[in-house]
Amino acid sequence: MLVNERLIQKINHMVETFNISVEIHIEAKCPLNRNIGGKYNAGEQSITLYLEEIQSQCGWMFPGEDVFVEYASVIFAHEAGHATDPYLQKLVELYDATEDEFKRKKIELLVEVQAWKIASALVHDLPDDFFNKIKRISLEHHYKAVSQGFKDEGVA
Repeated sequence: MLVNERLIQKINHMVETFNISVEIHIEAKCPLNRNIGGKYNAGEQSITLYLEEIQSQCGWMFPGEDVFVEYASVIFAHEAGHATDPYLQKLVELYDATEDEFKRKKIELLVEVQAWKIASALVHDLPDDFFNKIKRISLEHHYKAVSQGFKDEGVA
């Protein structure tokens, strides 16, 4: 079975098992010229995966390992986490109503942590250390931004 067929099979299994109601798009490259592996679009109720970025990230994090399908399924699970987060809409509304940049960074972090929490249940068949490494690296810049905000506020 080809790699993309295995990935589609894995994604379809997650969609069916967890009753995820989104359109799924798979594209070669992110049109935003950003190194993101996936994107959830709440307005369209869709998840788009970007294969070139996923391949690049996977090769960087797990050099020499044949884990593309597993890595891509974690990225999909994270985006599905956004799609199924019961608090996402309220957090987006709070974010939009907040002008304070530090508070916005904390809300962004909360949105991402929520998606990762949900994602962990979707890929429970993968090793924890594999999942947690991807999650840690993904959240790193959000934690740094919030940490910097605490320093700016004179708290830390």
